[in-house]
Amino acid sequence: MPQFRYRAVTSTGEMVSGQVDAPTREEVLRRIEYLGHLPIEAELVSAGRIAALSRDVRPPARDVTIFLRQLALLIGSRLTLEAGLQTLAEDASKPMVRFAESLRSTISAGDSFAEALERHPTIIEPAYVAMVRAGEASGRLQPVLSAIVEDRARNELLGERINSAIRYPLFLIGSAILILFFFLVYVVPQFEPVFKDIGDRLNGGAAFVLAASAWLHANLYPFLACCVAFVFLLWLIFSRKEARVRLIAILAKLPGVAGPMRDGRTTRIVSALGLLVGNGVSLPTTLKILRDIVADPEAVAAIDKVLAQVRSGRRFAEALAETNLLPSLAVRMLRVGEETGDLAAIAAHAAQFYEHRLDLGLDRLMGAIGPVAIIFVSVIVGALVVSIMSALLSITELAL
Repeated sequence: MPQFRYRAVTSTGEMVSGQVDAPTREEVLRRIEYLGHLPIEAELVSAGRIAALSRDVRPPARDVTIFLRQLALLIGSRLTLEAGLQTLAEDASKPMVRFAESLRSTISAGDSFAEALERHPTIIEPAYVAMVRAGEASGRLQPVLSAIVEDRARNELLGERINSAIRYPLFLIGSAILILFFFLVYVVPQFEPVFKDIGDRLNGGAAFVLAASAWLHANLYPFLACCVAFVFLLWLIFSRKEARVRLIAILAKLPGVAGPMRDGRTTRIVSALGLLVGNGVSLPTTLKILRDIVADPEAVAAIDKVLAQVRSGRRFAEALAETNLLPSLAVRMLRVGEETGDLAAIAAHAAQFYEHRLDLGLDRLMGAIGPVAIIFVSVIVGALVVSIMSALLSITELAL
């Protein structure tokens, strides 16, 4: 459908502009007048400009959270949604300006806020769009936005903790690899003329280090090219969702990692469940949205099974108990919430419980990973040093 760029004047004298999809220019003018605006111009956007405007540049998640928090405050201060978006667009980074202007243009064209957010699936998750839609229908948009901001902030904090748990051992292992590379390329060759005099009398460790150093010197550039290609290949593989899901499934079976990962998945599912149900989203719709939150195919199949049974009239907790989607304790807590008619509040308490368990599990995991990584680095560097020193001691003994 063609896209038109328009400008109009509101009843208060404010100038508004935006883009809208419509079959004809007359339809654009009709929509503008229906909104009570005075149209000034409406022209067809060229194909190149459409492609440029349709690019969804993804801003940082933290900037989006700040944007939503500020928008909730402005709406709570009795500003209209369109005025709040225009205010935020005047003081934001370029990706956020594009995002805010796109939302305001869509709303000016007559769409709801939820429909405007739905056009940016890489920025706003479907669960939040459903909450906004329910908030608009009930007239509770400001508290819904506040709940979304709290959930996003909690998830970002959790993501930072998980990333820090991963970055530290990767930094140590990467440092060990760089030290090993420097040792083999620059340090070992300095001793090679001395070791040649010993010949076959070198110990196995020193002989292996010399052979590795000689091979690396002879094939340095092909080796570096292979390393770059390997890193690029890994990036291509893990940029695909299916590969990330398989990696998560493998990590979930490792001792010491399985517990925190299961607690993390439970926290995310139960928190989203309570958040959606508590903000007016129906249970079947909530279950359909949860399918987009979980990545594990087994979890998706379990949610589909629960959804089918709920639609057929079965109680939610009973259907949930027959799957392995959540731990038995979480299921019992949700059953209590369903029986008392306060599923959202009980789900929020369950999410806090498992988030606390996740924090404890991450603390234990980070406390174990650090020493293990240090021992690994020490063994590698120590083995190299011992190999070279033992060879030097052999030379000393022969000289005596």
